[in-house]
Amino acid sequence: MTDLLSPLGLLEAGVSSWAPHLQPDGTLHDPVFDAPTQYGTAYLAWCCAVLGAQPAAVEGPVHADRAVRLLGAALAHTADPGREPHASGFDRRTLSVSGRLNHRDFTWPPILKARRELAAAGVALDPAVDAQIAGVDVEATFRARPPSNWAAVWMSGEWLRVQAGLAPTSAARLDPWLDVFFAGGEVGLDLELGLYVERGLPNAYDLFTRLHLTDLLLQGWAGRNRERLTAFLTTGLRRSLALQLSDGSLASGYRSAGQTWVLGAQLALFTASRVLGLGTAAEQEEARLAAWRAFRALALGVRPVGVFSPVQNVLPPELRVGYETYTADGHYSPLALAFLADAVRTGFGTDEPPTPAELDARPLAVRVEGAPTHRGAVSRGRVSLAVQAAADGVYDASGLVDLTFGTGRSLVFVSAARHVSGGPWLVPGLALRTEAGAAPVTPLAPLPRRLLEPLRPEGDAGLTFTAGLDAAEEGSALAGHRHRWSAALTAVGVDVTETVPGWSGRRTLLVPYLRDLGDGVLTEVTRLADGVRLTRGAEWVEVRVDGPLERSSVLPAGYESRRGLCGLVRLDLAEPGESLRWSVTSGPSELLAD
Repeated sequence: MTDLLSPLGLLEAGVSSWAPHLQPDGTLHDPVFDAPTQYGTAYLAWCCAVLGAQPAAVEGPVHADRAVRLLGAALAHTADPGREPHASGFDRRTLSVSGRLNHRDFTWPPILKARRELAAAGVALDPAVDAQIAGVDVEATFRARPPSNWAAVWMSGEWLRVQAGLAPTSAARLDPWLDVFFAGGEVGLDLELGLYVERGLPNAYDLFTRLHLTDLLLQGWAGRNRERLTAFLTTGLRRSLALQLSDGSLASGYRSAGQTWVLGAQLALFTASRVLGLGTAAEQEEARLAAWRAFRALALGVRPVGVFSPVQNVLPPELRVGYETYTADGHYSPLALAFLADAVRTGFGTDEPPTPAELDARPLAVRVEGAPTHRGAVSRGRVSLAVQAAADGVYDASGLVDLTFGTGRSLVFVSAARHVSGGPWLVPGLALRTEAGAAPVTPLAPLPRRLLEPLRPEGDAGLTFTAGLDAAEEGSALAGHRHRWSAALTAVGVDVTETVPGWSGRRTLLVPYLRDLGDGVLTEVTRLADGVRLTRGAEWVEVRVDGPLERSSVLPAGYESRRGLCGLVRLDLAEPGESLRWSVTSGPSELLAD
């Protein structure tokens, strides 16, 4: 990665990619739908304001001028809740807008930040800007209330309005709002885990919420909840450090985990946490390295052609690979860049970048979470794995949901894959069949389950759990069976053992793999006597099973994940049995050293 852009350089490259889609009135249009989507205009305004105030920016005055126009358009939409909301739902089959939800909650922080940044840089703003900001009615304009994560966003913007002297809200009003977050219940803050709890327990939106609460402290808020908020955010920082994988991405967990804004949010959170002095000195150093890890992953979002990618692949946006129904380039790409702008503005990039070897020299760390998440992660050196013992089948499968091999690597197993026509989510893991040959298989990872033995550590670098396969239909071969899963990190990968006690049928290992990230390099598959070797440029990964194979099959297309277009490997063992032992190893880190 000798051509790594600087943080400011990446921000400017990403922002400049949007220039063709900026309308004369300042509204940002999505490149596919040619219309404004959700909150992209406001976040690009903040990005341009930061660049306009940076002497080192190549086109600083141009960005400042764009920021003024973007700010005006964003404010016009936010200040008038009677206007039709921007597009927020998208049909990938017909490339059409399928929904319009009021997302004005999200525009408030970037609008207030852009206004402040431009004013500090001496950019003249129309007096109507302050008048419009002062006239916004929080209750009428913003959709959510505490403890919604949306409310955490507009609250952080409202604090900036209070500081600017433009708000009818008093500084004391924020504490009662925060009290609701601390009240517990189905939505709110889990103080023990450092987790923001909402439906599905998404790791991404836990991060997102804690970032906005962190931003309150960063912007100088000092109400009566400050001490317990600081304590919660310190616990949450430890969670984020543990759930960052070795390639800089966030461990899978329900929706949005594969969006580039998640990388930007990690970068902003780790940087802000260091500035605030959260945690111990050692944890602050961990946060510095974690920020650079996230930055290197974010830098991979520069598409060969077109706008900065909102997902962790660089395939053309029309293909919608890795997109969810609410994802479009027009808002999630500026959001990722805006979090980078936050980090740059807070001082990220002023230190010397760590080398890949430094980033990959990670001490052993094991995190195990029981209820409500049933998630875990292990990292050591350049290898990380993440596990879900009882995943929500809407977005995930259970078992080995993530496996990464270090800084700058793209040949990783991150998030579940599925066939482009639908069907179950798949992660590398055991499938069962009752007949020899190319018989139908039942993959265990997507089956609903009842935990019989909760996720727990095993050895010094392993995790294990046991689940009952309650989804098996009465009379089926799987009815009444249990699935015991265990894995341990090695220096170069992972060893996995899966057992279905009492199973006398056949065993298969299914391995979905990244085929096409969109950067012009395709993964090649070579069959081995006991598995396969995956090769992508200078990277290679080997998947091997313990036992003779009856047959191996490779389907190089037809699947997709948040990382790109995928293929599927099927390894059928020759002998019946109740256990399957398999391993994944990767090439030496020297291949990608600076």
